[in-house]
Amino acid sequence: MTQHPPVPAFQNLHISFDEMDLQSVIAAFDGPGFSGKAPVVERYEEVIAAYFGVTHALAACNGTVAIELALRGLGLGPGHHIGLPPTAPIMSILPILAVGAIPVFYDVEVDSFAPKLDDLRTLITTSGLDAVLTVPMWGYPWDVAPLAQFCREMGLLLIEDCAHSFGTSMDGRKFGTFGDASTFSTHERKLVSTGEGGFCLTPHSEVYARMRQWQHHGATRDAQGGERLGHARGGNAKLAPICAALGISQFAKLDAKIAARQERVSNLRVLLSHIPVLTEMCRYEGAEVNGYATVWWHHGVNTRALTKQLADRGVQSDTTRYNYKPLYREPAFRAFARPCPNAEHLIASILTLPCHEGLTHEDLDTIANIAAEVFLNVSSHEAAE
Repeated sequence: MTQHPPVPAFQNLHISFDEMDLQSVIAAFDGPGFSGKAPVVERYEEVIAAYFGVTHALAACNGTVAIELALRGLGLGPGHHIGLPPTAPIMSILPILAVGAIPVFYDVEVDSFAPKLDDLRTLITTSGLDAVLTVPMWGYPWDVAPLAQFCREMGLLLIEDCAHSFGTSMDGRKFGTFGDASTFSTHERKLVSTGEGGFCLTPHSEVYARMRQWQHHGATRDAQGGERLGHARGGNAKLAPICAALGISQFAKLDAKIAARQERVSNLRVLLSHIPVLTEMCRYEGAEVNGYATVWWHHGVNTRALTKQLADRGVQSDTTRYNYKPLYREPAFRAFARPCPNAEHLIASILTLPCHEGLTHEDLDTIANIAAEVFLNVSSHEAAE
């Protein structure tokens, strides 16, 4: 098999394809049809639905488009106000703008990426909120049940952007199964990797039908189960069959991959326990992280300067890699800015450390030692620079 060039330093990336993946892709070449309507794509959607225990799964060409399909499936568009956290990535807001809706930033809780319900109540009054988009960054969960209940009581649609959250769960229930719709990405950095790709989940048949229309040229079903074009609007967001075939084999290994990452998360917790200025992000009782990455609070000043020192020593935090900042500070989205002090503090105070299954025990020791060098030896003066 083709050998990938070595990934520089220690970062949140582990591309690993094996013989099972290769054979799955080769088999796709021999299948009937080679478009996004090939039978292997439908089989992939069945695998996804079975893994999450949901009624409907729809494959898409990428995770960003999957969010757009979910919004369109829920009937959201011009004139609707959709709440999202400023802790989200750019990929979460672009689909809101693409459907013509209005993004409204809500604040998060002081210790997690969970929406602050009091702020949502304010936005219902001030902005006429129609829907809430949640984004559990780096797969860190919270207790979603109160939010889901709140949305039902307030008549809000709930969409889960779970790009980082394959296998993340709360009280045994997987993230992506709490809302009216949810979306996932299968980009190369995700726990299920098809290079590019994504999918949507929903428990609602009518939402699924509309999502599918927008995924496949506005196609509708006739009385005989055939497809008709031209009766509804749509686009083309179908997934290539090679990606679907790869996704099937990737899902077969997902639980083992998560278990391997969770083991490394546990090891890092022990290895970093002697660094008093680092505390792992809040772990709710009953919550299971998936090991997408570990997230740590730094109880000091100028965290970004220190993560730059980590990178200089070979350990890259995603907060440095992506220049993590409140989303409304990006030039394209400043018009939607509103005060979100908890989110501002969270973003300024956290960092991530890798924990993927490609890391050995020696690698974890090295990461922990470098973290100790930076966070134990830095003086207040150095941290403030």
